[in-house]
Amino acid sequence: MSEKLKFGLIGSGSQGRYLCESLLMTDLADLVACADLDLEKARGAAEFLGADQAYGSAEEMLAEADIEAVIVATIHAQLQPSAMQAVAAGKHALVEKPMALDAAAGRELADAAKSAGVNVMVGYSLRFLPERVLMKQLLDRGAVGEMTHIIGGQLIGNMGGWLKERAHGGGPLMYVGSHALDTVLWVADRAAKRVYAAVEWKDGSDVEASADITIQFEGGLTALVSTSQRMGGRYGWLDVIGSAGRVRAQWESPGLFVESSALPEYSRPTTIEVSSPSGLLAPLPPEARGRMSGFKYLHTWASELTEFCNSITEGRAPSVSADDGVRTLEVIDAVLQSAKTDGPVDL
Repeated sequence: MSEKLKFGLIGSGSQGRYLCESLLMTDLADLVACADLDLEKARGAAEFLGADQAYGSAEEMLAEADIEAVIVATIHAQLQPSAMQAVAAGKHALVEKPMALDAAAGRELADAAKSAGVNVMVGYSLRFLPERVLMKQLLDRGAVGEMTHIIGGQLIGNMGGWLKERAHGGGPLMYVGSHALDTVLWVADRAAKRVYAAVEWKDGSDVEASADITIQFEGGLTALVSTSQRMGGRYGWLDVIGSAGRVRAQWESPGLFVESSALPEYSRPTTIEVSSPSGLLAPLPPEARGRMSGFKYLHTWASELTEFCNSITEGRAPSVSADDGVRTLEVIDAVLQSAKTDGPVDL
């Protein structure tokens, strides 16, 4: 294996570019090639990112480019087919969330990756926000004691383009709600047993306007999760409550609230200001830094991609595995089934 991993990009739109700029910040990989069904878009991304090659299809890039791994950043409906092509070509894949449109397709990808001996990591980047990392560390230390309730959500404004079409994987449940569900399953760290959802559908569209979800877990833990495209902006939160206290993180805020009778240093209500990591990432080229100056998620995506690269070089599973992605999709499937039957769905 080369000193640096060689990457290709499948899906050369804005999200793919952001992820590749973050990849270059890790100093663990080189971007070799970009692919997109719009060849001009692939060429523009390659020029922007300093890649040598551009292709009009993933198939061409996977067959011709000297790469070991790919970032898949297509529209939702194309994530699983594109990742399947990469896995079949023996490439590791960082696949943007939600990985697939349903759990069956997600499981097909997870199984294919295991058979091929390659890593698939799902792009649930909220796990890599510094305040969420600290939250998980405190929970693992027993900050809230026995968990009893998790309350979270991701809300966003009116969604347009392909994001308003079910066939393309649109709707807030897949777009931002999948993030909320993944973080809830992550901190719960146990099997979900039952899902009930109240879903409101958007007028003139086949996607949901909002979904309010109850998840029952083993051990008596209950989660309440909301997602919506009704907000006049965007907001996310995650509260974890238990026998010894509570912790709360809010999306796009560096503050982490902690109150814990189990950890003496947090016996009084405390808000911790959590900063992004510094000194761990290589700087972007000056011209790229100018274009991306101040974009708040670069460090988060770089942390995510550092984990992906390290999982490859260390020969281990990534911390956000394909199986994790499938578990989130199982809950999403149950939400949609519950909406149809107006009743609970057992997992």
